[in-house]
Amino acid sequence: MDVLAAFRRPPFLTATEREQVEAGLATARRHAGAPIGLVIDDQPAGDPAVRARQLFREWDLPEAERPAAVLVYACAATRRFAVVGGEAIRRVAPQAFWDALDRDLTRHFDEGRYCDGLFKAVAQVAIQLQHHFPRGSPPSTDGPPNSG
Repeated sequence: MDVLAAFRRPPFLTATEREQVEAGLATARRHAGAPIGLVIDDQPAGDPAVRARQLFREWDLPEAERPAAVLVYACAATRRFAVVGGEAIRRVAPQAFWDALDRDLTRHFDEGRYCDGLFKAVAQVAIQLQHHFPRGSPPSTDGPPNSG
């Protein structure tokens, strides 16, 4: 028996799990009225929130879509995550949503269920985006959609 094998961690996501997450992301994107991004970083990163914000800034999005966009970031090397949203979605989605998303991802990651956590997070983000920014309505940067 390979003594080092006991110390090796299983892969963050298997090939099948990556396919499942990608399929879930594709479905979520079809239903959401704003962009959803997912980055799984294989290289070690420091603070996942800092890295996620950097990737969000670098994300090649039309400026009109950026306020409602959400990026889910996971670092495979450190098993840590962050979720970053544009100003419009942060303003209209309730804090309870962001807190629940963080709790759910933390629980799934603590249990080593990365695929389940990412899949569920992407679905929850899509539901919020669909609710606040229905397909075909441009995101407003000056107040909640359909207000007035």
